[in-house]
Amino acid sequence: DEHDASKQSTGASLRFAHLQVVYTERNEVMMPLISTFSKFQLRLLIFCLLIALSNTLSSTPAPDTTSTTQASAKPILVVGATGRVGRIVVNQLLEKNQPVRALIRNTTKAQKLFGANINGTSSLELITADLGHYDDKECAQTLERAVIGCDSIISVSGTLRFSKLTDFLPWRLLRTNVTSWCNDDRRHPYYPNYQAQALLINLAAKYNISRFVRVTGLSVGLPAFNPVSILFSGLLSMTSRYHALTEQYLRSSAVPYVILRPGGLTNSKRNKTTTSLQVDASGVLPPPARVGRSDVASLAVASCDSSIVPSDDSYTLAVRWVGDVTPKSQGTISDGCDSAETCLNVIVQESTNGRILFKEPKGIKPYGVAVGIFFYSFAAVSLKIGSMLLRAAMRVFRRV
Repeated sequence: DEHDASKQSTGASLRFAHLQVVYTERNEVMMPLISTFSKFQLRLLIFCLLIALSNTLSSTPAPDTTSTTQASAKPILVVGATGRVGRIVVNQLLEKNQPVRALIRNTTKAQKLFGANINGTSSLELITADLGHYDDKECAQTLERAVIGCDSIISVSGTLRFSKLTDFLPWRLLRTNVTSWCNDDRRHPYYPNYQAQALLINLAAKYNISRFVRVTGLSVGLPAFNPVSILFSGLLSMTSRYHALTEQYLRSSAVPYVILRPGGLTNSKRNKTTTSLQVDASGVLPPPARVGRSDVASLAVASCDSSIVPSDDSYTLAVRWVGDVTPKSQGTISDGCDSAETCLNVIVQESTNGRILFKEPKGIKPYGVAVGIFFYSFAAVSLKIGSMLLRAAMRVFRRV
């Protein structure tokens, strides 16, 4: 029995060994096939997932970030939008997808300038008003509607009125208010350059406007008896005095501001390889201080960006080109920066470091006295010369 049991055990062991050999041989044949099939399945699965993901992405429309920005952003009010600086400001804002309210006086002129933008986008809104008639009820209501809901105001409006001989009467030169003798001529800078601006500043304070940008002129920073200041005031109805009054009113308000004082404006483009843009926080630079209108517009636009100029900061900035400037060089190219944004960044950094040198003037400079002295001195000398010439002519006539 033990012998039979031993034989059975040996036979079972041999069969188990045989099966193990067969299984091993089959494993060696099948495993590479199984491994290959698994890799193929994995690749096929990944390929199918990629196709499905691609179809999903292509069928889902991309969000329209431009329209979202336009719909959510508040408009910027541009006062004097059809002027030679104002039209550039409007175009630069529209290029940045910034909604614009353009305050204009001449609708036909505006449609010619901005026709494509008016017809092609809802980002530009035209509002018609004459700043000379700011005290008219309808005009005042229009100005208020224009300001409501705006983020910032860029005022580049101005008036061109040459002085009349009667403007030089002493009591008229010395008085700021011209309503008693010039109420019918609303082109006088007292109305659009001062009173209308004061109304806009009041509205800006009332409706929490983020920033008021006002473009005046470099002559405002010069002494009243400076020849350039006398020339501008004498020829253009004391325009420097009314720009200075507007600046003073804006500084005394609670509205954050940037006042830009450019020198002689030109339509020429700046050659960035030979010329840079200089901005001085003292508010004063030596004349003629030529500068391009496009750079002044860029400074105005950049001043409304709180990421460039902090919302609580206010500045009075003189502006000019430096380097190779026609017809005469001004400063050196290293005195300025290559862009408006860089210039403002430098100004903000200087302010942070306590190096802003602007000194707010006390009261209004004696523009009337300066112009009066010049005018009456010139008149006296002219009369003297005229009298001498008349006497000489009479002598010649008598001899004949």
